[in-house]
This record gives sequence, structure tokens and C-alpha cells, in this order.
Amino acid sequence: MSFSVWGTVMAKVSEKRILEWWEAPGIDGREAFDEEILYLNSLVEELELPRWALSVRDLMPRWGFEPCSHLFPAGLEQVLVMIGQGKAFPRLGGCGELPLATRATLKGWGEGLLRWSRGGEPPGGELGPADPERAEAARAAGEIALALLQGHAALDGALERWAEKARYPLTQALVEGEDAPLAMLLRHACCFNLEANLARVLRGIAELSPPEIRVCRASLREAEELDSGRISLLRLTATALIGWRQGREPANPWEAYVYGLVGEHDRVRGWLVASLYKSLKLWLQYLDKLTGERHRYPSLV
Repeated sequence: MSFSVWGTVMAKVSEKRILEWWEAPGIDGREAFDEEILYLNSLVEELELPRWALSVRDLMPRWGFEPCSHLFPAGLEQVLVMIGQGKAFPRLGGCGELPLATRATLKGWGEGLLRWSRGGEPPGGELGPADPERAEAARAAGEIALALLQGHAALDGALERWAEKARYPLTQALVEGEDAPLAMLLRHACCFNLEANLARVLRGIAELSPPEIRVCRASLREAEELDSGRISLLRLTATALIGWRQGREPANPWEAYVYGLVGEHDRVRGWLVASLYKSLKLWLQYLDKLTGERHRYPSLV
């Protein structure tokens, strides 16, 4: 089908949110739609998709449900389960979601810093002597981390209070401004590399130097080093989805597991599997640009 015909199909369904692929990386508007996206969008009209299928499509990886999220792997598996079960339900892994383990880590880290600032043992690593400047920075970091456990409004309040009362340059550098290390770290504590960022703050306090915090896009640049399975998950899942779509026998236990999750072939599942593959492909291409790697991904058309 020619691009002009695809454009005619697009016009019929242009108001449907399901077509808003510009919420995905690399897509800034309809002018960025490629042949695969136009093909998938054309099927929306052709298949008369049920509401549950449209809801599942809306829960697939996009801005706001990103591979940097600590819970992204669990959320991705949930999407596969939804396709297989034929129903949508709440999905984990959205930006800002803090799992219990993350909350426990922040609680222990924050309380440890407060203890150390009062003469106790450090929460990890070598913080150096608890002189007034380091102790103040530790109190600020500890209190602000604990404030996050009460919600983002409490976090913002703690950041503002410390920005007003900080006496030493290190504390001021840690809390002042939207891009301050503690603001970036704790507003994005959902990132998979939280513990690496917490360690950076400790080193910064020890060295009396504001640390570089890596969240969101920057965190993905170190995913291969810190959590290589996170990127492999995307590649393996994308490969399995293409195999399922092509009717290929599973090549390994991983593919067999994915096939089992998405269930038997039908046209609605076929569209959902193709849509999920395209979502993952866009993220993988985005990651390739971040890391300077090059991979080839099969086309849907």
C-alpha cells in the first residue's frame, strides 16, 4: 500500500489516542511516522478492536513507562500477560513508582546518614570525619530522603527548607535548584540505578564535592554496566514477539515462555503483539543512539 493511501486511512482515525505514537522515543509527530506505524494504525479501523485491546496498547512502553524504571521488567511482563488474557489491568513501572525495596533502601540510607551526622556509623562507604560541613550535608540528604517516603509534596518541602537554611557550600550545592543532585536523585528515585546514585552522594559528601547524578536518559547509558539484563530483556522479548508473529516455533525456553504469555494467534493479538514489538523497537533504537551501538531489527512490513 502506498504512503498516500496510508495517509487516507490515518485521516479517518486521527483523533484516536491509540495512534499517538509521538509519545514514543524518536517520534515527534505524524511527520515522523514510518511505514510500520502507518500499517499498525490502519489496522485500528480494519479490525474494529475491542476496548480492552486499545487499553492494553495504551499501557505499552512509551514516555512515562520507560526502561529506566526499576519496575519496568515487571510492567513489561504484565503487558504480555494482558495480551494473553484478553484484558487490561493496572500496570507497574510508571515513572515515579517506588517499590517496597526502594522505600526500604531510602529509609535505611536516610536514617544512617542522620545517625552518622550525630556521631554514629556511616551508612556505607567512607564518609570521612563528621566535620560541620559534612555533617550538615548528611543531615540534609538524610532528612530529604526520608521526606520522599511521605510523598512528593513532602520532598519538595524538605528541599525548599534546606535551600533556605543551608549554611555550607556543599549543602547548598546539593539542594538548590531543579538540577541539584538531591532534587534529581529523589525526584527520580524510581530509576533502576538508585543505589549507584546513593553511593555517588556519599562520595560527594566525603570529598566535599557535589556528585553527578544519573537518572532517566543518563541512567540508561550505564544500564549495560549496572544491569545488563535490563537491555537484554528488551532485545529478547522483541525477538520472541517477531517469532510468534511469524508463526515460528520457539527457538529457546525464553521464547517459549513469551509465546505462552501472549497466547494463541488471532487478529487482535496479532495487532497487539506487532504494536508491542514496534514499541520495543523504538526504545531499542533510542538506546542504540545513546550508547553508539548498531543493531538490526526486523521490519513489520
